[in-house]
Parts: sequence; structure tokens; C-alpha cells
Amino acid sequence: MVDFVKSLLGDFDPTAFLPDLWAIFGNLDTALRVVVLAGPLCLLGLGLLYLLAPPDEANHIFGYRLFWGMSSVEAWQFTQKLAGIVWSILGFVLCIVMTVQSGKFQGMEADAMAYLAMKYLLVELVCVVVSILLINLTVFVCFNHKGILRE
Repeated sequence: MVDFVKSLLGDFDPTAFLPDLWAIFGNLDTALRVVVLAGPLCLLGLGLLYLLAPPDEANHIFGYRLFWGMSSVEAWQFTQKLAGIVWSILGFVLCIVMTVQSGKFQGMEADAMAYLAMKYLLVELVCVVVSILLINLTVFVCFNHKGILRE
């Protein structure tokens, strides 16, 4: 099948249209730094967005959606603010920690550098999952299923 496609293309090389990643990033340690910092920067951005410009009402397009958090306007606003605060702080802390930790990439062998970057990505993933669980638990404890604040 691959030979058939190659015969159809002739001398045309579709890979010529792909960007040269080594020219963009320069070397592997820079590329891995970008990969390791992408998650915390997105988390920080989402947190600030939820905090500074949250959606006014519950919707199915944008916002931190949770059954308890979508039950009333008060629960929705509380959930957005809580998610914004937690993710802004977590994103900021992870940005600092991962910037410092990714400084270790320089001068390492490629396989060791990739293994270390994978460990950092797993740490980021665990932090995000724990933050989601804590946000959900907090909203569950503070509001009932109808969106009324528990006393």
C-alpha cells in the first residue's frame, strides 16, 4: 500500500512542507522545555480566564462544568472563582518549578533528558488531577444537588 501511494506521488515529497523542528527549537533541550512548560502555562491561562472573565451563567461551552456547580447561578459563580484561584496558583507554581527543573536539561544525554521530561509531565498530570478532585469535592461539600448553599 505504501509503495502504491509512493508511485502515485512520483517525485513529490510531502515532508518538504513540514517545518524543520530543529531549526525552530534549536536543539532537544529547548524543545523539551517548551513541552514541559506548555501545561503549566495553559493552566495559568485558564485559571486567570476563569478568575478574571468567568461566564455569567452556566453553559455547555465554556467554564468549569460540574453537576453541582451548574445547579444555580450562585454555585456556578463559586465554582468558576474556585477553579480560577486554584488553577492560577497551581499554574504559577508549576511554571516556576518546571522552569527551574528544566534547567537540568542542558548537557544531558537525549534519552535521560526525555525520561526526565516525562517524569515532569507525569508530576504535572498528577497535580492537575488532584486539583480537579479538590475543586469537585469542595463544591460538593458547599452546595447540594439543587445548587443551594449548605449550612
